[in-house]
Amino acid sequence: MRSKLEQNNYNLYKYTKLLSIPVINHLVRNFSICNSHNQIISSLGEHEYHNLFKLVSVPSLDIRVFVEKFLRKVIDFQKFLRTCKFTSRHTPKGRYRFVRLYLHKLHRIAPVFDYERAKQNLEILHTHLDTRQFWPQFTTQIAIVIYVTDKNDKNRKYPKKLLQKNIRVLCSCSAYAFHRTRKKMRIV
Repeated sequence: MRSKLEQNNYNLYKYTKLLSIPVINHLVRNFSICNSHNQIISSLGEHEYHNLFKLVSVPSLDIRVFVEKFLRKVIDFQKFLRTCKFTSRHTPKGRYRFVRLYLHKLHRIAPVFDYERAKQNLEILHTHLDTRQFWPQFTTQIAIVIYVTDKNDKNRKYPKKLLQKNIRVLCSCSAYAFHRTRKKMRIV
């Protein structure tokens, strides 16, 4: 049984999590989170915060906190991807699990796509990749899955699609690899 303090902390955590999701969604769909050198920005300008405040019914101080915390998490995730050495998985099931693990990790950082549908799209992508014997980097696979999931989402709550640049930056995927894979897989 939780104490009253633990329960209050848990309720506060859930409340802030629910408030942060629409802020992050509008941020990733309407504003670029990277500069011209494809480096993630550490915070938005005042004009962007004001525009975000107009789009979302959340107090402006909370918006700033949510955005900066989100950008810090994305920067940490990118540093993790750059510094760690990943061994390739040789079985199809191993490859699928590996990519699904990092897809889930990214969904926890940026809940801007339907995770259940993304897992199904990942399975479909892996069957196509297996038939073509073409295996791009796992970050490219994650970017393609998020792109396809968002593009084909019929129940989207937000009118705009995710910005491609933001998808690539979130997944630490180069533009060349992303578009090359899209072209090879004939994803329009």
